[in-house]
Amino acid sequence: MSEIASLGFGRPVFREDHDHFRSTVRNFFKTEIEPNVRQWEKDGGFPAELFRTAAKAGLLCSAIPEEYGGQGGDLLHLLVLHEEHAYSPSGAAIDSGLLTDMVAQTMLIGGTEEQKRAWLPRFATGELIAELAMSEAEAGSDVRGVKTYARRDGDDYVINGAKMWLSNGPLMNFAFVAAKIDQGKTLDDPVTLFIVPFDEVKGLTVSKPSEMMNKSAGGLAEIFLDDVRVPADYILGGVEGRGMTHALGTLGLARVASATRAVAASELALALTLDFVKNRKAFGKRIIDFQNTQFKLASVKTETAVGRAFADKLLGQVLENAIDPTESAMGKLWCTEMEGRVMDECLQLFGGAGYSDEYPISKMFAFARAHRIQVGTSEIMRLIIARSL
Repeated sequence: MSEIASLGFGRPVFREDHDHFRSTVRNFFKTEIEPNVRQWEKDGGFPAELFRTAAKAGLLCSAIPEEYGGQGGDLLHLLVLHEEHAYSPSGAAIDSGLLTDMVAQTMLIGGTEEQKRAWLPRFATGELIAELAMSEAEAGSDVRGVKTYARRDGDDYVINGAKMWLSNGPLMNFAFVAAKIDQGKTLDDPVTLFIVPFDEVKGLTVSKPSEMMNKSAGGLAEIFLDDVRVPADYILGGVEGRGMTHALGTLGLARVASATRAVAASELALALTLDFVKNRKAFGKRIIDFQNTQFKLASVKTETAVGRAFADKLLGQVLENAIDPTESAMGKLWCTEMEGRVMDECLQLFGGAGYSDEYPISKMFAFARAHRIQVGTSEIMRLIIARSL
């Protein structure tokens, strides 16, 4: 489909090198992921080897400087990967998939020089499959409520607690674990991020993949930390109590990524739906020839275009290193809410076929629902925006 082939290209915010990178990522999805994703779903997940293959193709750590093993690009290269994840018909079927570079960015921003040189090259090779372990059963959007705690014991810290909603849970082997020191006494006690490489510690257990609405070849999991001992120099940045600062350092970028990915998924949904309604007939004529279909898709096209304009404005802020916190919250709120509306309209036009996993729109619809929760719920976005009034 020519409509799908052209998605993402020709936008003023991107340079020629970004478009070259987009072509590389898109080809990777077409050759390495899309032919295999149905089998991975049957197998219960995609293989860890996919990260190493992606690293060899130059997809990982695209915005990490070459001195730390990365590709030396800028943050728009990273966001191209997020968009291409959404532009692939198999993107929703592998959940968060290859999108682990936000953890590398957290290390780049918050780590000591020794930490960056020790760990970032291992992210870039696909050896480390990482996640930011913040959420708990009673602490989601409000990270201050974490119950996981760490106590000092000589030259080490001993961590106890549990974390949930960790992407690539079955494959993950590295996490930044958010904890309070000595079971903080008040809600406002500072949070510290600890470097926890799974193969170096004892007492860490990874759960089976969580049963989720979106049945995918990815997967979320929980981790349980029972007297997990790490060296004192495994505090990210080397100083206690700066965990929220480190986490917030990439939060605006993560919300822009969520917004632009939501728009990309909506653009793909529109292209897939147009192809379907132009070829499917009912009552002797094509579905596209019914005025109701035309009006529905006219609204979808308009909403998607509005979302793209605002998301690209945010991408411009990323390029200038001037992300506005209120506007990134606005973008994340509007674009993910818009994505939900678009997926609902498009799935409806597929009829019964839209409810079948034989068509990508089924998983795209289910995965879109998660986007209004991830990286801060829509309600939290409204709170942030309201503070600017």
